[in-house]
Amino acid sequence: MRSNEAFPSKFVKAADVKAKSIVAVISHVAQEKVGQGQDQKDKLVLHFENEKSLVLNRTNWETLEDAFGDSDEWAGHKIKLYAARTQYQGKMVDAVRVQPIASKPAPQAAEDPPFNDDLPI
Repeated sequence: MRSNEAFPSKFVKAADVKAKSIVAVISHVAQEKVGQGQDQKDKLVLHFENEKSLVLNRTNWETLEDAFGDSDEWAGHKIKLYAARTQYQGKMVDAVRVQPIASKPAPQAAEDPPFNDDLPI
């Protein structure tokens, strides 16, 4: 038995996406108490359709905000969850990272008016 089987979590961990990334559809973002007992802290949690939730850190938040804009508009967007190495408290550790699959559309440039050959010269 592996530790994730012995101690299941309701949140995605790096070990969950280390061997294979997960594609998930965002349901909503909510502020929730995370942790146990007196160690509970209010954190932002990203919820998905049919997947475990993800406790957001600043890096993942900013990645999603850059791609999808305001968090109120994230629902329905697809993202990939994957493991990446990062430095934490002076050590290299695995972390969950997010990659937007489809970002918000680029603003459309104003088009030049069509030529009108019928104008008098």
